[in-house]
Amino acid sequence: MDSKLKGVGVVVEYNPFHNGHKYHYEKAKAEGDVVIAIMSGDFVQRGEPAVVNRWERAEMALRNGVDIVVELPIFYSTQSAEIFSRGAVGILDKLKVKKIVFGSETGDIEKLLERGKLEEKEEFQENLRKELKKGQSYPTAYSKTLEILGINNTLNSNDILGVEYIKAIEFWKSSIVPVAIKREKAGYYSEDSVEGISSATGIRKRLEKNEDYKDVVPEATYNLLKNAYENGSIAKLEDFYPLIRHKILLDREKIFEIQDIEIGYSNKLFEVALKNRYYKEFFQELITKRFTIGRTQRMLIHILLGITKKDTEVVKNRVPYIRVLGFNKNGQEYLKQIKKDEDLIVLTSLKNIKKMMGDEDLKLLELNEVASKIYSMINNYEDKKIPLIFK
Repeated sequence: MDSKLKGVGVVVEYNPFHNGHKYHYEKAKAEGDVVIAIMSGDFVQRGEPAVVNRWERAEMALRNGVDIVVELPIFYSTQSAEIFSRGAVGILDKLKVKKIVFGSETGDIEKLLERGKLEEKEEFQENLRKELKKGQSYPTAYSKTLEILGINNTLNSNDILGVEYIKAIEFWKSSIVPVAIKREKAGYYSEDSVEGISSATGIRKRLEKNEDYKDVVPEATYNLLKNAYENGSIAKLEDFYPLIRHKILLDREKIFEIQDIEIGYSNKLFEVALKNRYYKEFFQELITKRFTIGRTQRMLIHILLGITKKDTEVVKNRVPYIRVLGFNKNGQEYLKQIKKDEDLIVLTSLKNIKKMMGDEDLKLLELNEVASKIYSMINNYEDKKIPLIFK
């Protein structure tokens, strides 16, 4: 048993892979033998298209040492923190990793474990429901609930995700051990760089302004991004607005079936889409205290891709498949090791999948692949049929 390779999981977007991610990878590698990145596909958790496609971002990761890159499918990657984390941890559990290593503003795993236990208590859930019914956004309702319970809310975005990973480990009854590493220097949304470290947000802003970013990314990332920029292959949400607008106007009667759409909200969406030819004006009319930027963007991506409430209910309770985007020699050995489990379906190709998967799971796989085809309608790329392999 001890001779087996020990897997360590990280949940990432690599949008794009930068020096802070390199630091994260090195910390994860110190915890085991094989680093497995569960990486969002062509659309990410803030409800945006990834800056470059899934294969290019997987290549960035592999060229910087990551052993295996597995796709976090669209029905997880564009969801709230709870479902996003549940999907990622569910995949890591099936891949038999020993630990999950994540960045955290506090770096205090005991504090995060305590918060996870608190959020599971009925008193917390009841107060949270009451605050949400008042029409508040989730972050506001969450903070208010903590205030009511007399708890200081000092958790930031990465801490909150960390709590959700911990809750997901409990949900799947997994033996994965959570490891928090303190996030240093540039914050998640910061546009500044500190000692060669910048957030992905800051790098994307530099890309938009055509400013230099060579000091904050590894060479492999810089070369891939430079090529994408020169080819006009940098994706932005507003580029997808004609498709989103078309879906809203065409499917008005079915919009209520879409994930995150509240009853009666489809009428507002229809009216605002009909009125506004340009994305910025359309989006500004949708933003309110209750409908935050992130929540609204996720809602629009779900409309664009046809992700329904029914789809979400299915994947909240089981992981339908595992799709490998790439691996190196070390990762290949690990995949051979875990594939001995006959109940584990790991897709390294889409050949003969009808023999391997049931109809419901095939439908979910097709949903993910169609999402990438929609991405490539605006930001064209050549899809791969087999994983990237680095020797």
